[in-house]
Amino acid sequence: MIRFKRWLSVQVAKHPKRVVLVLIILFNVLFIAVSAAVISSLSLRGTENMNFFHAAYYTVTMILDAGCIESVIKDIGTSGVALTLTCLAVIIIGMITFTGAVIGYLTNILNDFIENANAGNTRLYLSDHTVILNWNARAPEIVNDLLYSDNKETVVALVKSGSDDIKKEIEERLSHTIEKENAVVRKKADTMDFFDRRRYLKNNKLGNNVNFIVIEGNIFSQKQLKDISIDLAKAVIILSNDPSDSASADGRQPDEGNPQAVKALMQAADISSAGTAAHDQNIIIEITDPWTYDIVQRIISGKELGEKCNIVMFQVEKFLGQLLAQISIMPEMTLIYDDLFSNKGTAFYTEPVQTDDEIGFIRDYLSTHKNAIPLTMLTHNGESCFCFAANNQKDINKMHELKSLGYGVELNDLQSECKRVIMIGHNSKVEEILNCYEAYILCQTGDNQISPLKVTVIDEADSIRRMDHYQRYSFVEEVAELDIYNIDKTFETISRLLFNTSEETSILILSDDTELDENADSSALMYLVYIQDFIKEMLRENPGYKKRIKTIVEITDPGNYEIVKGYNMADAVISNRFTGNIITQIGKKEAIYDFYKDLLSYSTEKPNGQNKKPQIKKVSSFFKETPPPCTAYDLVRAVFEASVSSAEAQEKQYPMLILGYIKANGETIIFSGDLSEINVSLEAEDKVIVYTDFVCHND
Repeated sequence: MIRFKRWLSVQVAKHPKRVVLVLIILFNVLFIAVSAAVISSLSLRGTENMNFFHAAYYTVTMILDAGCIESVIKDIGTSGVALTLTCLAVIIIGMITFTGAVIGYLTNILNDFIENANAGNTRLYLSDHTVILNWNARAPEIVNDLLYSDNKETVVALVKSGSDDIKKEIEERLSHTIEKENAVVRKKADTMDFFDRRRYLKNNKLGNNVNFIVIEGNIFSQKQLKDISIDLAKAVIILSNDPSDSASADGRQPDEGNPQAVKALMQAADISSAGTAAHDQNIIIEITDPWTYDIVQRIISGKELGEKCNIVMFQVEKFLGQLLAQISIMPEMTLIYDDLFSNKGTAFYTEPVQTDDEIGFIRDYLSTHKNAIPLTMLTHNGESCFCFAANNQKDINKMHELKSLGYGVELNDLQSECKRVIMIGHNSKVEEILNCYEAYILCQTGDNQISPLKVTVIDEADSIRRMDHYQRYSFVEEVAELDIYNIDKTFETISRLLFNTSEETSILILSDDTELDENADSSALMYLVYIQDFIKEMLRENPGYKKRIKTIVEITDPGNYEIVKGYNMADAVISNRFTGNIITQIGKKEAIYDFYKDLLSYSTEKPNGQNKKPQIKKVSSFFKETPPPCTAYDLVRAVFEASVSSAEAQEKQYPMLILGYIKANGETIIFSGDLSEINVSLEAEDKVIVYTDFVCHND
């Protein structure tokens, strides 16, 4: 008996549901057997010929349906009291112990099943899906960009908490995007006849092709990671915490790194390198500090994963700092990168090639292809590949028989223009922005020439004292205190800079990403209101300043995008939208990561010809004569030939590819699809988007 009690206590502790089920079954079997024996033994009128098995059968039917008592008691008025009471007792007790217990048990099982599914305790049999571990402000943009994918996408997010809020956030984000995109499609279709309109809507309306699943659980659990089929995912994205989640009371950022992300990476890499894992799997981990960068490098070098998975370190602060720096120098790049970094429209793709002759490859490719633009040669994992701008991967290999080029242009030498940036506010990326400015200046001029970039910093006194690194940069001409309660003092500084210089000026308003979530972008939006009123007043007195002043606002919460767009003098930079889109692209095609690193950085360490990026050039200064109307294909091919055909060009080897153009009224056209079907008519005040080497001077 003691051994039985021990065994029973263990079973109750380990398998309580199983013990309850066994007890329900045993009790009801015993109850039915006793009831059948009593009914058959009474041998009263109506049951005198009923044996034990008949009694057992009728006992069960009475329990399930009380009306079946008539099968035992034919005439309730003439039957014995004992039999009637026995049958009624069987019905009442049986309904409680059998029907009630079984229903309660099954209800409990169903509730547990639903709870386990919500908690992530059920296995998902998936493959070729995207897994997101942890959650931050960039995560919704990753999911949102997959709406534009050509294929049906499944995303599984494993988070510590807040699954209900995340589901609601994603539903609202996707619905808003679909509604906005389809409104544009419907507007374009309004001018078409009925059949063309129906065809256009069918081919261009955006639908929800993203199956999003969010599971609340432990991102470090091997079981839960295997339950979401992480080994068969095409991409695993490990997100860091937002700066606002870990900022200290005085706004400083901690230096202890992100051990949670590192631990999640080690778990994911261990599963992904197993024999059953999918090949060529990409694991992208966000890096926000030097410590995490160093330890992830050690993990990569110490773990031979081969072709099982590729670990990519995405340095969030560095990428965003470079992006903000580049856009503040060339504000038009906001709309261009918004298109090129996304799955929507033209994007960047890579394709393996068997050549080392970049110029020869581009020339041969353009002579037989018109659906993609070849950009540059890359080397990834020891293999050569080429990067293209195209609508999709299939367009890269579409070949055509094309006529000889009968269209030509003449180009001027690329000339740099002096720029000025007025940086207002601060965030965690300020040092990266300044480092990028410094690299830009060195690439253009070397160490001993006049700087092509002048920077003024306007910030709150406390922030200026904390960020004492401004003095290290010679191009920072002035650091002024911002007093939001005495804003006229700030306007005096800006007015003096605008009136005393003739450079193109960008006013870069930074969002303090160390603020709590409920205060996200509040300071940037407040600065925008003041700056817009100031610029409006200034333009009334000096209308000619409109062309050389741009206002750029960084925001971290995509929900504030529409607010910023309401200010028609602001070019909005959505940091999390850009980085989310880039992470999505890397997850689909890991080789593109090296291209993005080169695209956003300026470096004097790279040899000439390997520092390529888009540049915005006015038609009147880029061409010796404004080109006559042509197709996009003719323009791309003619500019490339003009850039590499002259003796000087052949020596420099700086091929130039046209990605699109910007009309004088601000309309931006990125070449997409069949280039021979796109008509181009340029005017002197328009600008062309030129992908070419950013000339370095290694003095």
